[in-house]
Amino acid sequence: MSNRLDMTGKIVVVTGARQGLGKVFAKAFAEEGAKVILMARNVPALRAASDEITKETGATCHICPLNVLDEDSVEQAAAFVAETTGRMDVLINNAAVGRSITPLQDVALEEWENTIGTNLTGTFLCMKHFGRLMIAQNHGVIINLGSLAAKTVFKSACTGAYDVSKAAIMMLTRLMAGEWAQYNIRVNSISPGLFMTDINRGYVEKHPAFYEKSLEHLPIKRWGHPEELATLVLFLASDSAAYVTGEDYGIDGGYPLW
Repeated sequence: MSNRLDMTGKIVVVTGARQGLGKVFAKAFAEEGAKVILMARNVPALRAASDEITKETGATCHICPLNVLDEDSVEQAAAFVAETTGRMDVLINNAAVGRSITPLQDVALEEWENTIGTNLTGTFLCMKHFGRLMIAQNHGVIINLGSLAAKTVFKSACTGAYDVSKAAIMMLTRLMAGEWAQYNIRVNSISPGLFMTDINRGYVEKHPAFYEKSLEHLPIKRWGHPEELATLVLFLASDSAAYVTGEDYGIDGGYPLW
């Protein structure tokens, strides 16, 4: 049986790719034969991530600086892709800032605007400029990063700006899936629950009681592995999902069930 997740020759752009889930996604596509372009603000860290992926997979990666808060930077990154590869097949909108545990009445306007700007406006700007490349070639796949927090209010979590930004990404995904279907562009999002990323692992090690308490809400009694997210992203980017668009996929161990 052929590998239905095969990405050989596909041009894949991953934003926020210097660490964490972005790097995991970039490596997964490289392992499946894609030509991956890693993007982030921190160029030395981006180069280190690219070198690590090349060493582990044998794939050659490109890197490109990208600040999703700066439209000029996004436009320049899209131009880099057009000049370097001549096309692009997949965009993974992963760049984001995380949660700040602050009651809404105490959130500074600067913090609110940075969170909404990075997570929501940054996703929009990448869709706008990379989407133009896809429109011109009449095909493409976009996968946006949502969150379980977009659909679930976590008791006493106080992460309003982050949660709102991710909820808006879900609507943006549906909106653009409808508008861009005429150009053979599929747009979907994924909404991860609790995953053992490097950042979360450090937090759990310092707060083991938090981890144990979180398991009470999980029918599958563990946190997810980043590689499990990568498998879902690969599926949505592949031809196996050719009839899938405008959807949000929760991957959360059953958290909303309880």
